[in-house]
Amino acid sequence: MFVGFLAASAAAGLVAVPIVWTGTLGATLAPSTSINFLLLIGAIAFGLGALINDTCLLGSLARLGDGEMRLLALPLGLTIGILAADHGRFGYDSTWPSLISKPSATGLVTLLAFLVVLVLALVFVSTKSVLRTKPGWSFGASMIGLGITGGLLYALSPAWTFADVIQRALPLRMSPAGEVALTAVISSIAGALTASFRQGNLRLQLPTANGILRSVVGGTLMGIGIALIPGGNDGLILAAVPTLSPGGIVAYLLMTTTIVFGFAARGKLFRRCLSRP
Repeated sequence: MFVGFLAASAAAGLVAVPIVWTGTLGATLAPSTSINFLLLIGAIAFGLGALINDTCLLGSLARLGDGEMRLLALPLGLTIGILAADHGRFGYDSTWPSLISKPSATGLVTLLAFLVVLVLALVFVSTKSVLRTKPGWSFGASMIGLGITGGLLYALSPAWTFADVIQRALPLRMSPAGEVALTAVISSIAGALTASFRQGNLRLQLPTANGILRSVVGGTLMGIGIALIPGGNDGLILAAVPTLSPGGIVAYLLMTTTIVFGFAARGKLFRRCLSRP
């Protein structure tokens, strides 16, 4: 999965950077952010939240499209977390234009590196792919599609996720800049439902009290992460990493590490419980 997201980041960069260089359509690259204590806390919080919720923001959208109704409680958790982080934070984020926001030798080398990374990632993914039993895109093709569409969205209309809708609807001390693209938000949800229906995955799953609690608690932690990083894993993969943001790269690596170690610890605890007489 990590290699797949790496391919998505490379594809996003290969699409977004050249569009921004043309100076058309009002395209922009996400600003770079510094590495600071709050960012590290936010990355860990988001990773733990995704672990508790059992999926990240991108995964939540897909699984909600599959009919997992407990995830309707996720926005409540995100709201609580974003408000808590906004009113409890201190200091301000240091940002500056991306190193590759304008045509340069560094930018060209970066694009070449993106291309190499994309090819290597696809080769790796293709060798690890299992035989598909259902019609549909391969994992590698899906990651390229995610990177291309996500890179375009973040370059042309950065505020397009349901987390952006929540942030801009709240009375925050530090409100994010830019208007939310409500049409894109609705389209992304409709797309998730359509994809699930076409693949035959749409099955209404009624929520349980435990499931709702997981979504609220996990959403709260992810909301804290969104406010402190800033942005969720979708923004890191498709906007921050492709623009070489130091804070974005570190946040993504720390978030991923938190999730990996969390899964390992949970698996070890589960096996220990099974081994008890």
